Amino acid sequence: MKPIQFELSVPRNLTHELPIKIARPKQPIRPIAGHATLWAGTDVPLIKVGNHGYIIGLVFSRHSAKRISILPDEALVNDGAQAIATWLMHECWGGYVAILMCARTKTVNLFVDPSGLCPVYRTDTESNILISTHPAHLNKFGTAPLSVSWPALHSFLLRPELRKRETCLTGVTELSPGELVSLSGTHKESQRMWKAENFSPHQRRGTFAEASEQLAYLSQQICGAWGKVFGHCIVAASGGVDSSLICAALAVAGVPFSCATVATSDPSGDERRFVEMLAQHLRVDVITAIYDLSLIDPLCAVSLGLARPSRKAFMTALENALFEAAAQTGAKVVLDGNGGDNLFCFLHSAAPVVDRLRCEGLGLGAISTFHDMCLITRCDMPTMARALARRWLRRDGVPSWPVDPRLLSQNFPLQENSDPLTPWLLTPVGRHGGKRDHLALIMRAQMHMHGLAASGLPRFSPLASQPLLEFCLGVPTWLWCQGGTNRALARAAFAADLPEEIVKRTSKAGPDSFIHKTFYAHRDMLREHLMDGLLAHHGIIDRDAVDESFQTGVHSDREIVLRLLDLAEAESWARSWQA
Repeated sequence: MKPIQFELSVPRNLTHELPIKIARPKQPIRPIAGHATLWAGTDVPLIKVGNHGYIIGLVFSRHSAKRISILPDEALVNDGAQAIATWLMHECWGGYVAILMCARTKTVNLFVDPSGLCPVYRTDTESNILISTHPAHLNKFGTAPLSVSWPALHSFLLRPELRKRETCLTGVTELSPGELVSLSGTHKESQRMWKAENFSPHQRRGTFAEASEQLAYLSQQICGAWGKVFGHCIVAASGGVDSSLICAALAVAGVPFSCATVATSDPSGDERRFVEMLAQHLRVDVITAIYDLSLIDPLCAVSLGLARPSRKAFMTALENALFEAAAQTGAKVVLDGNGGDNLFCFLHSAAPVVDRLRCEGLGLGAISTFHDMCLITRCDMPTMARALARRWLRRDGVPSWPVDPRLLSQNFPLQENSDPLTPWLLTPVGRHGGKRDHLALIMRAQMHMHGLAASGLPRFSPLASQPLLEFCLGVPTWLWCQGGTNRALARAAFAADLPEEIVKRTSKAGPDSFIHKTFYAHRDMLREHLMDGLLAHHGIIDRDAVDESFQTGVHSDREIVLRLLDLAEAESWARSWQA
């Protein structure tokens, strides 16, 4: 499966509504006067929507989980972009972008599927609106080269886990998943089609056993559908709940796969025993590797070509090992469990207790959830009771996104929440206040999910698929912690298909020791990189604070190492756009 890439040009003064002109990459990429023009390679999946336009990407039936290559007649009888987008949203799922033209309103409309697995970026020129899956490709249209927006970069570094419509490139925005956007004509506006509140727990009734069975069914359908498209794939396995669920779902669906894991050279980040146990249980091959420090170039932008410096320095070593494992097995895609903690509602607060009290009142159920959250948070009952009281008395307002001002200057104004890509903090949740915490968790995962547009050998995050998102939003928060274990439903879903030790495992190691080793191996180089770089020149960082952190802070605060590495990545990313 090759990455999905396309470019679309829509004139501001559209004179030819139909059809959209299709061009191939070998042709010069320049706008055609009066026409909406789409550039897509011959290997890019393209579905014709009658006379209404095209769908780019992969689309599956919600009922059969089979891939759709030709739309049924029922989808085409609906005239208008809104009707077609509604049909896609309710009857299908996948990773796609629909480009829909409406002769009646003389508009070109884009609908990005609700999963966000095919991200789309936009920039405007005097004559055209330009759209692409890759920000760097917007330069192909012969407009002025893209440049870094320093205020936007500062805003990003203040909230590095919040994915916003605004990117860190001047004039480049990202289109929100689940929105229908009009690009031309008299209705130049966006309409939110997919709404999180439509999947509230208010709509769901059922037991823990029924919910876990439904989660298992959906996971099997979704992972099986993706696996049948990708063919033999590699799963980046850690022996934890999320990647193990993907492995179990693939195995139950009969899709061939192998496992790969990358370990630190010390025991703190070595998961090989658990992954080998998983692979042996499922009777699949496993390939192991050790993080290799020699693969890290501390001054190279790991986020090269992206709209934000959102990737981490250690990913070079991780992905090199994963892709090498894929080459050994002939796999074309690496699947990962990114976002699982978030999707499966790994809350660490009194929110589930308050939700159950407000929905069911004081009874055995609420008392059981109180005990469950004591076990998960490892706090005693008086501490949990105080947290419960604070949560109960708290005003139900829209929470602000946390800010991380460490090592940044105060030269730029602070913007509240800054127009998130998915405005889910505004979602009405009624008595289920913890559902807003759940939505915030999923929003945090959006910066780290891998979609269909990745360059090189793709990594892909199937847990972001629309049916799983909708199902998980509809589950009350207290079901996720039942029995005093986090992500309890995900554990129960494939308990019969996985080793008991993995199902019951509540924590796992990570690459922290390798990340710190990377920092200390290149500490002097990284300091010079930041002290004499673009971030300092443009007043993004507090230069004195950064210098002090390199000199003394790293000895007393291990977290500051991660912050300095993120700033170094932002510096390298910024320089890559200046070249």
